[in-house]
Amino acid sequence: MAETWRGIYPITSFVLEALGRKRDSGRENALSEAEKLLLQAVEFWAAAAHGTLETYLKPDPAAKLLGALHAFEGIGAVRVASLVRVAAESLGKREGPKVSTAAVIALLDERLARTDDNVDDLIARYAGRIDDPTAHAVAL
Repeated sequence: MAETWRGIYPITSFVLEALGRKRDSGRENALSEAEKLLLQAVEFWAAAAHGTLETYLKPDPAAKLLGALHAFEGIGAVRVASLVRVAAESLGKREGPKVSTAAVIALLDERLARTDDNVDDLIARYAGRIDDPTAHAVAL
């Protein structure tokens, strides 16, 4: 099996660092709703890229997956959103054989490594729309 490059692009690191600093600034409501959505997508993507997804999803993987689903839908990463939806549904499955949380996350991690979505590019585009509200209006 060929090795897959794991990591995030510099723009994603920049967005993660900038939004994290803004969130941690101590100011109430420091992040807009769009920035919160973007930060959630970036944190999840960084965890997946660095092999720390299982740790990132603790203590409530189902809730974090649903948040990530919303975030990836918001930035336009439809394939990633679909993969996250399947993982969330697997964790919430009430009937049939129960699959361990670790197995669900491992399968998700493997699938994310092969996704066709260019998540880093989608993150950069979404961040650009946040910085330029007129671009967002035109895109709608």
